[in-house]
Amino acid sequence: MAHNIPFPPRQPSASTHLPLTLISLEDWALVTLNGPDTVKYLQGQVTADIDALSADQHVLCAHCDAKGKMWSNLRLFHRGEGFAYLERRSVLDSQLAEIKKYAVFSKVTIAADNDVVLLGVAGFQARAALTGLFATLPDAEHPVVQDGETTILHFAAPAERFLLVTRPAVAEQLIGKLHDQAELNDSSQWLALEIEAGYPVIDAANSAQLIPQATNLQALEGISFSKGCYTGQEMVARAKFRGANKRALYWLEGKAARAPQAAEDLELQLGENWRRTGHRTGVESVGRRHAVGTGGDEQRSGCRQQAAGAR
Repeated sequence: MAHNIPFPPRQPSASTHLPLTLISLEDWALVTLNGPDTVKYLQGQVTADIDALSADQHVLCAHCDAKGKMWSNLRLFHRGEGFAYLERRSVLDSQLAEIKKYAVFSKVTIAADNDVVLLGVAGFQARAALTGLFATLPDAEHPVVQDGETTILHFAAPAERFLLVTRPAVAEQLIGKLHDQAELNDSSQWLALEIEAGYPVIDAANSAQLIPQATNLQALEGISFSKGCYTGQEMVARAKFRGANKRALYWLEGKAARAPQAAEDLELQLGENWRRTGHRTGVESVGRRHAVGTGGDEQRSGCRQQAAGAR
């Protein structure tokens, strides 16, 4: 029996109430990088230290413009003979064009891989559901495992979950084996878990708007301040060493007549006036509430506690 991807949407759940769920990640895209100059080229493009990224690790880093603003954040890891990264599909075309700009001068091939299937496995006993289907599963210490043509990524937050990069035939077999015991959901469930985990989400609406530190990327060990030069490095370093950054990523949870959209402004009511205090990055509805990642001013970080006064 063939299973259509993306899966039919369900209302996303918080990790504490999530049953075993198989998630189609249609809102994410995979880009691969191969060739003898791949490491050197990536080292000059992203915020993470590629030389230090071992084959059993993945890292959330950023690809910036010359002003240090993020084209996108990337979940980067080894795949096959080269590297791959995951990003939101809405930024794929623009970000891919930017990172390929100087590739003509290096022995590196960078391309979107539209033939892979991206699946998430999360919720109750996610590890037990995958045990026996693959020779080895990743864990917190070794969060990347290669199994034939399948790359499996492990995430510890907000609860143990897995992301599989695989081929259609393998995906079909996996769906068939888990279909009777797992719920199916679309990528909105994965987005809700990313927000709950505190991971920034860069979509087209907020691309080239924020420096990495404004999304807490340094706290996620996604920025190396010792690796040397890369595009935007001067501005990213200035934000750290000169205290130029006054923004950070916060959770905001509340009820509203409609779900706010990414990149919309967040305002706090001060008496009879409203004051802009940040803007939304990722947004997802969980139950009857909206979970929002907001890029707000550190000096006004009370936005989470004062959410009732926000609009």
